[in-house]
Formats: sequence, structure tokens, C-alpha cells
Amino acid sequence: MEATAWVLFTLGISLILAKIGDSLLERFELPGVLGELLMGIILGNLVYFGVVSSKYLPITAGSSEVIDFMAKLGVVFLLFLGALDTDLTLIRRTGVTAVTSTILGVFVPLILGYLGLRWLGYDNKEAFAGGVLLTATSIGLTVRVMMDLGVLRSEVGAASLSASVIDDFLGIALIIFAVGSDSLLKLGIKIIVFFLITGVIGWYFIDHYLKFAEKLGVEKGVLGLILGMMLLFSALAEEWFTAAIEGAFMMGLILSKTAEGKRLLEEVRSIGYGLLIPIFFVHTGAMLNFKVFENIEAIKLAVVLSVIAIVGKVAGRGFGAWITAWGRGKAFLFTRENFRMSLQMGIGSIPRTEVALINLMVAIHGGAISPDDVPKFIAATLIFITISVLITPPLLKWAFREEILAQKKLLLENRKEKIESKRRNTR
Repeated sequence: MEATAWVLFTLGISLILAKIGDSLLERFELPGVLGELLMGIILGNLVYFGVVSSKYLPITAGSSEVIDFMAKLGVVFLLFLGALDTDLTLIRRTGVTAVTSTILGVFVPLILGYLGLRWLGYDNKEAFAGGVLLTATSIGLTVRVMMDLGVLRSEVGAASLSASVIDDFLGIALIIFAVGSDSLLKLGIKIIVFFLITGVIGWYFIDHYLKFAEKLGVEKGVLGLILGMMLLFSALAEEWFTAAIEGAFMMGLILSKTAEGKRLLEEVRSIGYGLLIPIFFVHTGAMLNFKVFENIEAIKLAVVLSVIAIVGKVAGRGFGAWITAWGRGKAFLFTRENFRMSLQMGIGSIPRTEVALINLMVAIHGGAISPDDVPKFIAATLIFITISVLITPPLLKWAFREEILAQKKLLLENRKEKIESKRRNTR
């Protein structure tokens, strides 16, 4: 078999195992995405421990450019879907909450991370770079879990989406500052131009673009042109910020205001959930190499980073959301509902994956982390990423338990009404 055949084989195995893992975990009333991650961990460690050669199972990062790219395309589709399924009125309503919680959600873990690494004996530059690793949330996992739980269209879901997009930009700015690889002024100009191109132009010309797509009169023409524009936006964001998901998010947000965008939601979901998104989560799980646990110093660093990554984000973003009272005034500030929604917001910001790894690589190549400490930082980052990814789905399910119960109750009532209606019609 040629290399192409093994790539196809790996993609096939990944998809089959992802859906099996998804099903198994849901039977235990756990988010199915955990099953996809666990299957990735198993496949990855078959390679790491030499059971299978990476030539025949190129699932680990760097083994196959094709699979790496498809995994990245998976998270691009996930963010596009998340934005497409978002209620814009909620985005506007929760804007202040999103911005405030983002600022605290970035700077609290940054400061705690810096202090924690200084306590471990790292110098100022390394400690600051370590703190930056903890700033950016991996919104992909949170969006997936919230979509699966049916709570993405809530106030918390909308605010979480907005906040995570903003803290990606802040994380990029901070890592640039840490390594001195570019000027913050240049980055600021890029951000403004990016929003002008994707936001203002896209917002006002999307209707004309959709009419043009319809006039083509070809099979799936509208879908093709929408996905094409989403990929162009992603390409621009990738080139300027190494964050293609921001472009996908903007395109999804623009389309969410159109009836055509909502109509195509299921078609996009079929592509995403049927192929690309499961590959992303299996690939993410395959990042964890159990051999990293052999390094005691890395484990110490990982423990400190993991605790701060969780506590810092929950406290920072949660408190930021709480003090805004979700725009409902002082009377709402000390209510149980405000506390519960703010806790949900904080928990949704726990996971870190691709952005933390990107920041780590930038810090290493920029000289912010000394060559002697690079192996420890890589191992520790992989450990805290894995912990944050694995604990988020069950924690989100626990945090949204009231909403989930309400949905189940509503479904049960609807079923009863349908049964009663059938009985009345047969009499």
C-alpha cells in the first residue's frame, strides 16, 4: 500500500472509532466528544509506544500533512457552524459581558501563571511566556459540547463565543509582546483591517453575494459559494494571525442574519459532523503522549499550569461575567441565576488546544523559552491541554443540568401532546 492508502486507512479508522466512542460515552450520559478524544488518545499511543508505525497510522501531529490539515479544517467548520447557529441579538445583548469577562479571563491566568512559574524558579521571560500559554481558550470544544447539549443559543453560549474570539486576539498580541516578533501597532492595524474586510464589507454585501449564487442555478451552488467565501475569510485570518477559525467565525456570524444561512445549516452540519469535526477531535486526543509522564520536572510544571489554567479561567471569566450582571442591573447581581450563568461562562473557558500549542511554538522559536527547558514546556503543555479538554465536557454538562432537564421535560410534554392528539383523531 502506498502512503496515500495509509492516510485513507487512518481517516477511515478514525471516523469509525470516533462515532463508536461517541455512542459509548453517550450511553453513560457523558458528552460524546469525550469518546472521540479517548479514541484519539488510544490511536496516538499505539504510535508513541511503537505498537504501530506512524507510517501506517499517521494520526499524530506532523505524521501526515493531509490529516493535520483536515483536523484544522474540522475546527474551522466547527466555528463556522457555531457562529451560523448563533442568535445575533444575544451577541449584541451580551457584548459588555463578553468583553469584560474576556479581559479578566485573559489577565487573571496570565498573572497567576507568571507568579506560579516564578515560584518554580523560571526567569521573567519564561514565566511570562508560560502565563501567555494559559490565556487563549479553545472555543472549538466548548462550541461542540454546547451544541450537543442544545445550549449554544443561550445567553451564555453567545457570550462564550464572542469572548473566546476576543481572547484569541489578545493571546496573539501577548505572545507577540513576549517574543518581540512583531509590533503591537502592526497587529492592531491588521485586526482593524480584518474586521473592515470581513465585517463591514461582508455584512453589507452578503445579500448580493447570495443572489449571485442563486442565479448560477447549479447543484449546491449556494452552498459551494458560501463555503468558498468562508475559506477565503479563514485564509486571511490564518495569514495574518495564524488563526483561521476567526475568519470562519466571522463568515458564520454574517450568514447567521440571513434566511439562506439558516437554511443551509443542516447541510454544513452534515459535512462537519459526518467527516471533519470527528477527525479534529481524534487528532486532538492523539496529541497526548503518555511518555510525557516520565519527566518529573515536566509533571511539576504541568500540575502548576493545569491548576492555574482551570482556576484562573473560571475565576477570571466567571467574575468578569458576574460583575456585569448580564446587563440586568444591580438587582440581578447577587442572585443565584447570575452566579450560575457566570459559573457556566467560566467553565466554558477551561479547554485549551490548538492556540496554546501555537503560542508555545511561537515562544520557543522566538527565544522566550530556553532550549534546556523546551522539552519540559512541551510535555507540560500537552498534559495541561489534555486535562483541560477531558474535564470540560462533564463539567459543562453539570453546569447546564437545569437547562438539560428543562429540555427533556419539554420534549416529554411534546411527545405526550402528540400521543393525545393521535388518540383524539382516531376516535
